[in-house]
Amino acid sequence: MNAGSSARRVARFVIHNWPLKLAAIALATLLYAGLVASQDSNTYPGPIQVTAVNQPTGTVVTNQLRPVEQVRYLAPVEVGRLSAEDFRATVDLASVDPAGQPVSVRVDVVPTDPRVTILEVRPRTIQVVLDQKISVTVPVRVARGAVPAGVDAGETVFSPESVTVTGPSAAVKQVVAARVNVALDPSGIDFDRDVEVEPIDAAGEVVQGVDVEPRTVHVIVPLFTNKESRTLPVNPVVTGVPAPGFRISGIEATPLVVSVEGDAEQLTQLTQADTAPVAIFGTTRDVTATVALALPPGVVPIGATTVTVVVRVEPVTETRTFTAGIRLDGREPGLLYDLSSRTVLLTLFGSSADLDRLAAAPLVVGLNVAGLAPGPHEVPVVPSLPTGVTVAAIDPEAITITISEPATPAPPSTSPASSTAPSSPEAPSASPSAAP
Repeated sequence: MNAGSSARRVARFVIHNWPLKLAAIALATLLYAGLVASQDSNTYPGPIQVTAVNQPTGTVVTNQLRPVEQVRYLAPVEVGRLSAEDFRATVDLASVDPAGQPVSVRVDVVPTDPRVTILEVRPRTIQVVLDQKISVTVPVRVARGAVPAGVDAGETVFSPESVTVTGPSAAVKQVVAARVNVALDPSGIDFDRDVEVEPIDAAGEVVQGVDVEPRTVHVIVPLFTNKESRTLPVNPVVTGVPAPGFRISGIEATPLVVSVEGDAEQLTQLTQADTAPVAIFGTTRDVTATVALALPPGVVPIGATTVTVVVRVEPVTETRTFTAGIRLDGREPGLLYDLSSRTVLLTLFGSSADLDRLAAAPLVVGLNVAGLAPGPHEVPVVPSLPTGVTVAAIDPEAITITISEPATPAPPSTSPASSTAPSSPEAPSASPSAAP
């Protein structure tokens, strides 16, 4: 009974005002059709370059990211046809393990115009290979070409002797050295230039996908048509001067002599082997530097290519005479102190800088008189001087100090006669000669 009545109520609701409801459905259909008609469904064929985002620090993407090949989108008619610049395609690497293995990652494509709706992207995912980024230092190897006929090649010199290789760990671990290829000139001209390095593996094959720093190595290969060798004394070259008040006391070089080679004509004019300059501008202490030899073009060292130079620096010393005042230390209150001299002459020896500092203020010598009793005393003059300054002479070497107590004033004298019968000025005085 209840179920039947409920069904009848639903039926009456559905058929009630059915023309009006049918008209509403038709109107909604027309509005949706109009909306769809106002949109333009298109397909952009690509390619759209994919950019990696949220890449972990210290990692590197080792593969070429596959571009987006097709994008279906819905856009208003007034937007017009879109191009690659109207889309941004990215892959999020935040959760990708940098193990150097391919991983499928979803591609996200976002239009730059908010009125555009993305319907489909192809491919939906691409493979990404993420690896740790590491650096290693490897030695430089020089691969020298054939020496021209009738020419002798000297010792190959190159700098730096090692380089740093940076990149994905899988690739960097293959690198064992950095090779520089040197092709010598058939005419016998010295080779002296920068050469680009190649990272190589144990088999000598070039390893791709890594960076090398520095990219070039300077290589020198001297070529001689009449080669001779010679031993020359080392001449250390020093530039600059020490700080004021200091001077160079000596220059040492290790080794003292070096062997060089070159064409006979060049060696004939060479009497010494200069070093690169050692700068000592404003220094107050010894300077030690390891520097290269500064040889003429075409002359190269045999064996050692550097020299250790030690420049000894010391203070400039002199003797000066100063007049110093006297200060009494430990005086007793109530005593008088008389000095045989109020000043002394101090002849001092030391560096010019220390003596200049002493001359900048009055010089005073303290004499210790604590505990001395009244009377004369010979007190030696012992000045207190800064470290590095010594006494050459003192005049006088001792000061005579006479200590005394102040005199006590005597009270006025009085006699009994005068106190009882004062004499009158008019009374005549008795004379011994008037007696009978």
